[in-house]
Amino acid sequence: MFKSKIKALLFSSRHKKITRSYPFVPLKPPENLRGRLEVITDKCIGCGNCVRTCPSRLISIENTDGEKVVMFSSGRCIYCGRCASVCPEKAIQITHEFELATDNKRDLEIVIHLKMVNCLLCGKPFIVENLLNKQIAKLQDKSEEQIKRLMICSECKKKIQEKGH
Repeated sequence: MFKSKIKALLFSSRHKKITRSYPFVPLKPPENLRGRLEVITDKCIGCGNCVRTCPSRLISIENTDGEKVVMFSSGRCIYCGRCASVCPEKAIQITHEFELATDNKRDLEIVIHLKMVNCLLCGKPFIVENLLNKQIAKLQDKSEEQIKRLMICSECKKKIQEKGH
């Protein structure tokens, strides 16, 4: 048994070094590496596509008083990139950052607070401000009447149509 260990030592000493000196020498990640999630809050419209496609179920959306809260628990992320690929606004991006070690799980959480806009008629919050601004930007003439029409929830629009007929 002693001879086999010496034989293995001599055999392994003939080969080149196969390990890297990381973390003492910086390691350049490969181009296709999927690392930490990054969310651009100004672009997020709170559509929920990321929630529906995440296989790990790490993304959740809650409606609270006048805001929509989007939460990412990156500690459970499998780095598949589906959330980034389905985001219509490209608000979710996959970075090349791979050093995610931490002793506090909260360091891996991303929480976004999206302000909601209240309906002009009933006063209930019904649309994320970022989405409303995007819709207003798409309007042709941007008249006050068209903007006010966008600021009315679907329930109130139905009531208005029922009264009109």
